[in-house]
Amino acid sequence: MVLSKNMLEQVITVFLSDEFMTSVVSNVDVLAGTFNKYLSGMSDLRMASIILMLLALILFLFLIIVLYVKSIIAFLKSDGTSARKKSRKKTAFFDELEENDEDESPINEHDLELELERELERDLEQSRAERLLNEEKELQLQKQAELEKKRDEEKKAREKEKLKEKEKEKEAKASYKKDFQVDLDWKKGKLNEMETEQDAVIPQDKLQYQQSNKDLSELMGLIIDMLGRGVDDLKIAQTVMYRNQGKSSEDEIIQTITAIRDFIALAVNGRFNEVKREKKLPDEATALYYMAEGDTTYSLALIEALMDRNIERTVSMSSGPKRDELFIETSNQACTFGTLSAISDTHLATGAFELAIELVPKNVNAWSRVGDMYKRAGSNNQAVWAYQNVLNIADEEINIAQVANANKMLSQYYYEQGDNLQAAKLYNESKQYYDSLGINRRLDRQEIEIVDIIEARRKEDLQETIHKILGSKEFRQYSYA
Repeated sequence: MVLSKNMLEQVITVFLSDEFMTSVVSNVDVLAGTFNKYLSGMSDLRMASIILMLLALILFLFLIIVLYVKSIIAFLKSDGTSARKKSRKKTAFFDELEENDEDESPINEHDLELELERELERDLEQSRAERLLNEEKELQLQKQAELEKKRDEEKKAREKEKLKEKEKEKEAKASYKKDFQVDLDWKKGKLNEMETEQDAVIPQDKLQYQQSNKDLSELMGLIIDMLGRGVDDLKIAQTVMYRNQGKSSEDEIIQTITAIRDFIALAVNGRFNEVKREKKLPDEATALYYMAEGDTTYSLALIEALMDRNIERTVSMSSGPKRDELFIETSNQACTFGTLSAISDTHLATGAFELAIELVPKNVNAWSRVGDMYKRAGSNNQAVWAYQNVLNIADEEINIAQVANANKMLSQYYYEQGDNLQAAKLYNESKQYYDSLGINRRLDRQEIEIVDIIEARRKEDLQETIHKILGSKEFRQYSYA
C-alpha cells in the first residue's frame, strides 16, 4: 500500500518531533541504565562488552534511518516549493502574453515587412553588382579580343612586307645577274690536258650556284658572322665541323675559312677597285652578302678579274724577282678562287688549282687542294699522285696542315689496296694533328646556345656585319693580300 504525500509528511513529522526524540533519548538512558545494572553484576566482562557493542550498533543504525527520513522530507518540501514557484511563474507568463498579445502583434508584422524589404534590397544590390561585374568582364574580353585581332593584323602586315621585300630582293638579284656577265676563260690557266678542250670558256650557268653539298654552303653565313665577331679560325672550324656533322673533311673546312679571309683581305686592301670599275663588277659588300647566302658568283668574278689583270701584267714583264712575286700572288689568288668555287663546282675549282700549280709548281697548298678535287671527281690515281707531290715538296714544319691532309687521304688509298699497316700509320699521323687543333671536339651546351643565337640573328645583322668587316683594319695585314 502506497502512502499519500500528506500522510507521509505527518508520520515523518511525528518521528522528528522534539517530544518523540526526547522520549526516545530518555528511554535509551533508562535502557542503558538497566543494562548497566544487569551487566555490572555479571562476572564475565567479555560478554558484557559484546552486548554493549551490539546496542551501540543498533542505535547507530537507528540514527542513520532517522537522518535519511529527514533528508527525504527536506527534498520533498523543496521540490514542492519549486514546483509551486514554477507554476506561479508560468501562469504569470501566460497571463502577460494574453494581455500583451493584442498590442504586440502589429509591431511584429511591421518588423517582418521591414526585414523582407531589407532582404529584397540586398538581393537587388547583389544582382546589380554581379551584373556590373559581368559587364566589366565582357568589356575586358572584348578589349583583349580586339587587341589580339590588332596584333594578328600587324603580324600579317609585317609578314606581307617581308614577303614583298624578299620578292623585290629576288627580282633585283635576278635582274642583276641577268645584266652581269661572267666570263671565266681558263684556257690560259689549265694544264696540258685542259688546254686541248675546244670550248675553253665556261658558260655562265656553270658558275651559277649548283650546290652539290649544301651543308657547307649553308654555313658560309655563319663563318662570315663569326669572322665579324673576331672569333679565331680554329674555333670557327670547330663550330662549322660540329654543325656540318663530319660531311666535309677537316682540311676542306679550314681551307674554306681561309679563302673567305683571303677575299676579305683583298677587299679591305682595295685590290678590287680598278678591276671593279673597268669591268663594271659588283662591289665587295654585295659579293660578301651573296657569299653569306651560299652564292659565291660575285666574289669569284672579282677574283677572276684580278687574276686576269695580274697575268696581263706578267706578259710585259721580264724574268726576275718582281715577276716571280706576281706569279706567287696570282697563284695564291687562284687557290682562293678554287676553294670558293669548290663549294658548288668541282670542275671549275680543279682548273683554278691547276692554274695555281702552273704559275708556281711548288705551291704545296695548290697540290693538296687539286688532289682533293681529283679525289672528289673519282680520279684516284691522279689524286694519289698529287698527294705524293705534297709529301715530296712540303716542309713539314711550315706546311703541316697540307701534310696532314695528304696523309689522311693516302691512308684511305692504302687501306683500299690492303696495306693496312701503312694506312694506319698515315692515319694516326694526320689524326694527331687534327686532335691537337681540337677541330673534332664537340661543343658544350653553352657554346651551342651561343651559336644558335648567332645563327638566329645572322640575317638580321648581316648588312651591319659586312659593313663592320669591310671597315676593320684587322684584315689588312692578313695572308698574301
